[in-house]
Amino acid sequence: MKNYIYSERADLFEPNIYIEFLVQITGNPSTDQLICAVKKAFLANEATMSKIVLEKGNACYERMEESGCKVTVTADDWKTIIRSNEKIPFAIDKGEMMRVFIISSEEETSLFIMAHHLVGDGKSITYFIEDVMKALSGEDLVEKALYLITKDSFPPKSALPFFYKMHANSFNRKWKKTGHEFSWEDYYHTHNVYWKERSSVIVYEHFSKDMVDQIRAHAKAIGVSMNSFLATAFLEANRNQHTIGMAVDARIDGNRCMSNQATGISVDLTFSDNISFDENARRLHRKIYKKLNRPVMKYFILQYMPLFIPTLVDSLLVHTYGLYQNKTTQKLARVLGYTKGKTRDLGITNLAKLDIPNVYGPYGIRNMLFIPPVVSYARHIIGVATMEDGMTVTYHYMSDQDDKKEKEFFSNSLSWLLAAVSP
Repeated sequence: MKNYIYSERADLFEPNIYIEFLVQITGNPSTDQLICAVKKAFLANEATMSKIVLEKGNACYERMEESGCKVTVTADDWKTIIRSNEKIPFAIDKGEMMRVFIISSEEETSLFIMAHHLVGDGKSITYFIEDVMKALSGEDLVEKALYLITKDSFPPKSALPFFYKMHANSFNRKWKKTGHEFSWEDYYHTHNVYWKERSSVIVYEHFSKDMVDQIRAHAKAIGVSMNSFLATAFLEANRNQHTIGMAVDARIDGNRCMSNQATGISVDLTFSDNISFDENARRLHRKIYKKLNRPVMKYFILQYMPLFIPTLVDSLLVHTYGLYQNKTTQKLARVLGYTKGKTRDLGITNLAKLDIPNVYGPYGIRNMLFIPPVVSYARHIIGVATMEDGMTVTYHYMSDQDDKKEKEFFSNSLSWLLAAVSP
């Protein structure tokens, strides 16, 4: 049985789709030990043993005998690794779904992972890190099959209204008359055009365990989630922001397989100076959970995107970067927010407290940094990951943005966050 790509088809031709993690390894393992552990983790996951195949307009994962993923030992810092590697397209047609870098110095050893979103979502990569650490400590790994979300994965009352099927079919009928299939040549060309005059800019802040406990306690006291509380601070720092996109875990059965098992919602809210920060947080929290508590809204995007002909979805990205013109594509790009002026201001991916151990025999992990991708329908992205040693918040934007303005926005957001919990 082939694993076809449906709900995540937009990731196929997306040129900025790399999820990145940095984590410090304690216990002083040798580079040879780490290389061996990473390769064992590759072998244990079907996702890292697969390549993407295009066939008659469809795309699917195909198992390989050897992994196309790479592991490299380097003395470069993680920002240098990003600058040099994001401009090189991942050869996903040859199984290069992930690049792992062992950063070794006299002071410390770190693992930096750069992964294509088709190998898995943010939570998947944390499970890969867990596999690496288990292998490093001498534990045998359990092989995990590729698990994709299908129409059978959704709970009751999540079916889309018939209107959306009719809407998608109107685009599909026109596409069948004017559209065509895209190739790997288009994939590589789109990537190279996108990165020719761009590069990532990433700023971050680490919060101690005590500060995280303080923020969490305050959020709980006012009846909101940690995620709602954090998002409110970013809304307060920019009163012009109206829409925030949020990634949501869609693992119904709690599996720990590597694959893309995330959904997403968007919430419209402008921060109001007429009420307190806490009341703004409550308003946002209510809006978020109004959507999350309705299965049709929570799983909307996972069911909506597969309604479109896959090659039409591919065309969105090729069109967005000026490499393809088609009226049907152009119209759909506006509907889905790929057009300038329609793109979402901000996205937040909060992995919450990671459900992987910190200690593995004589080894451990700390100082986790999570960097989600700036996809084409969002201009900026916030990544949040929490471990026993605290929480790290990253802000990822591109070099074609106003650098001073973006750094001020991030700094002001964190200042509002801390002010909100101050006595």
